[in-house]
Amino acid sequence: MHYTFAGAETFARLTDDIRKAVSEGFDPRMLAGAPFLDEYALVPQPAAGLTGIVTGHPRIADGHRCFSTQVFHINTAQGVARTLNRWYRLGRPHGSERN
Repeated sequence: MHYTFAGAETFARLTDDIRKAVSEGFDPRMLAGAPFLDEYALVPQPAAGLTGIVTGHPRIADGHRCFSTQVFHINTAQGVARTLNRWYRLGRPHGSERN
């Protein structure tokens, strides 16, 4: 049996993004067009992913709950997360109160 979850290009973009974020510091331009995820939480799937109310996702309607692919980088102080497929801008963590 042969199965490829994602192509080499996907992993190359993921690796480049994380390398830049860690070694060069995070550049906000990396988030151009990134979906916004409010009331987010890490969820244990076969691999840790994110869930939250999404805005600006290319395939999921605004205001719907989404479940991301595996999380490879998250920095809550900067409000960013990188999953296998894309960057997310993070809003409030799940369970936090609105101001």
